[in-house]
Amino acid sequence: MKTKALALVLVGTLAAAPTFASPPQMDPNMPGMQHTAKPTEAQGVGIIKGIDLKQGTITLQHQAIPAIGWPAMTMPFHATPDVLKQAKVGDKVQFTLHPDGMNSMVSAIKPARS
Repeated sequence: MKTKALALVLVGTLAAAPTFASPPQMDPNMPGMQHTAKPTEAQGVGIIKGIDLKQGTITLQHQAIPAIGWPAMTMPFHATPDVLKQAKVGDKVQFTLHPDGMNSMVSAIKPARS
């Protein structure tokens, strides 16, 4: 008998729970609610610290990249075959980056202006 009573209480509680047809709409003009699209391409400057042809990566010690909010750091990036052919460890380069966290891709490099 207690089991049936408990089941009825639970069913009654679930039936009384509010439901929403659609989520509430946010006002994008509210302070702090501005959303900016992340760029699909950013420019950086750095020094080539390593090249791994087998992995298809280039390791760059790069300056901060403000366009994507990245601080200066050293990390490996995936790179196109053309980039890997041009790259030489120790070169200071300007590079084009397609940011995607650990899947970021360097698609172009050229010597950096001193």
